Amino acid sequence: MNQNIFQGEELRFYNDYPFLCRFYIGEPGKPLVVFFPGWAHLARISYGIPGSDERDFLAHWILKKGYSFLAVSYPIRHPVFSDVYPGFGLTDWGDAVAAITSAYIEENGLNDDVISVHWSASGQVIRPFNVACGSIGINTRFALALEATPPIVISSDLTRGMKHTDKMLISLKYSHYTLFRDEILEQGDLNGKEIISQGEYVKHILGDIPVGIMGTTNVFTDGTIKEDIVKSFLDKNFFAFTDYPLTVIISGDSALSPYHSIVDRHTWSFINTRMLYHGHIARSLFQNKPLRKSDMRRLTKFVHSLPDRLNSVIPGNHFLFVGRKGARAVAAQLEMFDSEIVKIKTEMSGMLSR
Repeated sequence: MNQNIFQGEELRFYNDYPFLCRFYIGEPGKPLVVFFPGWAHLARISYGIPGSDERDFLAHWILKKGYSFLAVSYPIRHPVFSDVYPGFGLTDWGDAVAAITSAYIEENGLNDDVISVHWSASGQVIRPFNVACGSIGINTRFALALEATPPIVISSDLTRGMKHTDKMLISLKYSHYTLFRDEILEQGDLNGKEIISQGEYVKHILGDIPVGIMGTTNVFTDGTIKEDIVKSFLDKNFFAFTDYPLTVIISGDSALSPYHSIVDRHTWSFINTRMLYHGHIARSLFQNKPLRKSDMRRLTKFVHSLPDRLNSVIPGNHFLFVGRKGARAVAAQLEMFDSEIVKIKTEMSGMLSR
């Protein structure tokens, strides 16, 4: 037995890829919340490790709201996994987690509604996860982007200092680990306590990652890492706007990590607007009579209001969901957005079914 896998965790496999999973059962009838970690992290960042205070992590507060919670770690270079998988990509990630989610739903008698929560680089898997879920009868109510990046080509300033390893993975040890530790410490200061020691954090949560989830134009092929713009573009498939669910955004306000606070609101608003227009509005206009001028004004006002309705800022940095204050606030915001999404869909349906 692998001594690096903690009580309550288990490995699940899909297409020979291993995934470390932690599941918590909530109230019957509530959607399942599925958590995706970002660069270099196991999903333990959402539920903690032995000896940590569960109240400092998101899983505890999501469960308090009645939702079931599933955290799924993709394969990184870490002792919980017996091998490395340099060819792992975004489509693999979305397909695998959808299949694993389906299995947990069936095993625990849950309904087919899920809310996907994507932190950091896992924003790239919102579309492929939604597509894979739809193909097996799972309904993504909405996606929550926690300081999350969509599947765009990431700028070089964010990858500076990253290294290729002898296992054909990407190491963030010298480019990001110091920043990660500083952010964890700042979250501790915000909560007036140490959340997780630096040694335990590095040992139990961090590891090297496959190039295919980096957001660059590099891929693993023929046993090595090299640039392949076409292959990376097809895996990202950013412009497939009708494949996205509605995405809500939660950002922090710390100067330690200004990128997401500045860009996420309008980046995801662009995707949401395109998804609504091409996936719903244009289809309705094709099937029905043209809009009256008053309906056009009302619909335009509605769509333009959505960035405000689908965006929230809470105190904290890139790890804003770590620590009791942030974890509880994110859970409260998720519950609020769950209700708001229902209102938005009802309002839009009313305007399009005239």
